[in-house]
Amino acid sequence: MHTKLWSEHVGSELTAPQFAVLDALESEPGADQRTVGELASLDKATMAEMVSRLVRRGLVLRRRDPSDGRRNLLSLSPTGQELLHSAAAGVAEVERLLLEPLDPAEHQPAIALLAKAARLAPVA
Repeated sequence: MHTKLWSEHVGSELTAPQFAVLDALESEPGADQRTVGELASLDKATMAEMVSRLVRRGLVLRRRDPSDGRRNLLSLSPTGQELLHSAAAGVAEVERLLLEPLDPAEHQPAIALLAKAARLAPVA
């Protein structure tokens, strides 16, 4: 159901995990890759591959941390920021439609359960 709604309201330019990464970068610009992965609920291997794809697409900028050459610091490119903002209304609509059948008091517990399940599911 989520995939169908996502396709209808957000489109195919961004997957939900990619949106989560871009959204995390907007709230934490210059964060290291591990932190962004935690914010987006992605494991280390998935995050590394996803960042490489987002960098190749020109949506994310990656640079080495000058104080620790082992860490990558990430930020949104202008194109990434534009795509994030253009997708935001569609994402909000998907969330609204998914939560609509629930009572308002059930929204936060449902979101927490979905986030927990997302951490268990493999991400493409």
